[in-house]
Amino acid sequence: MNRYLPHSIIISVLFAATVFGERDVKITASKPTHYFYTPTASVNPENHLVLSLHEVSFGLPQHLQVQASLFDNIGRVNFGAKYGIADDLAVGAGAAWSLASFGHHGIKHEDAARFGAYLCYEIVQNRKFEASVTGHTQLFNHNSIGCDLGLMATPSSMWSAIGEVGTSIDFTDSPASFWFNMDGGLRVHPPSIPFLSFDGGIDIVEFVVNTPHAGTFVTIYLDAIFAMVVK
Repeated sequence: MNRYLPHSIIISVLFAATVFGERDVKITASKPTHYFYTPTASVNPENHLVLSLHEVSFGLPQHLQVQASLFDNIGRVNFGAKYGIADDLAVGAGAAWSLASFGHHGIKHEDAARFGAYLCYEIVQNRKFEASVTGHTQLFNHNSIGCDLGLMATPSSMWSAIGEVGTSIDFTDSPASFWFNMDGGLRVHPPSIPFLSFDGGIDIVEFVVNTPHAGTFVTIYLDAIFAMVVK
């Protein structure tokens, strides 16, 4: 995954420089609706657009957004919709599979597509700290259930710290396999470019806990996120 993401960051910086080079261009900032791999309970307001390698989403009327994840997935779903039931509760559903051969979070690239759904509840949210818990399931081809926890602390207007823990039980395996993953890092959001932020961190790739000598694999997580209002 980390072979391609640095190029997106370079492109993002060049885009931002181009935008600010045009005095007549004004962009109203929005914000992403995910941490690293886990969703937040928030839904894009109407006409709010997020563009990144992990979240491509657009807000529709009536608390609905369409969403895709080009690299790996968010909420174990790669393409589908997310609906805001309340300010602190959202449900998402759609197709779940790995588009890229280097995607490993929750779904192996060689596995066939399946249906995925999740329910995200925001435990706490204020200016300095937020946390959401997400229950998820996948059906057809693989049948699994799991729960992920996402945390974000924002001690400064310049950056936030993100941490995630994910689990799932795959009933397709015999015996059922218990999977675990965790990751953490920083989200940098320069105040001078409020519509642009950068993610970077360390990802312990999901592994089977109840398999002897399964081993773990650590990789780098990188992303560049545009979040803006379009009309």
